[in-house]
Amino acid sequence: MKSITLIISTCILFCLNSCSQDFEKLSDSDVDKSKVKIARDFASDYMTKLKNGEAYQFQDEAIDALKNQLTEEYQKTVYQQLKDKFGDFQSLDYVETWIQGSNNSLKIIRFKSDFDRSSKKLEIRVVLNESDKIAGFWIKPWSDML
Repeated sequence: MKSITLIISTCILFCLNSCSQDFEKLSDSDVDKSKVKIARDFASDYMTKLKNGEAYQFQDEAIDALKNQLTEEYQKTVYQQLKDKFGDFQSLDYVETWIQGSNNSLKIIRFKSDFDRSSKKLEIRVVLNESDKIAGFWIKPWSDML
């Protein structure tokens, strides 16, 4: 019984240790402005299309998994929920870029966005991979912590 408890405890400790995420915020001087532009253009175009009642039509700017997840119906449903709660999308402003530990192949680019019926900011988060393709996209309440 003691050996089973020890094995399970070791496994849990290993899992927790391997799953911990070591994120690092890049200083302004280390941020690649071209990557921020890619993320900003995508997020702004995406949100503006939805605001205008259209769905964003992906080309080659995103990975296939993201394109498959963000179907036209899903995009419109999520935007309607945002609109019902916060109003229409107005603008977004770049805030910061993060990387995961020493692995700088993924860039997490965070924007604060404004919606016309809310004084609260929402975060629009865009993840770029090493090929400068959109690998992740989230809209959530703003938090100063990543």
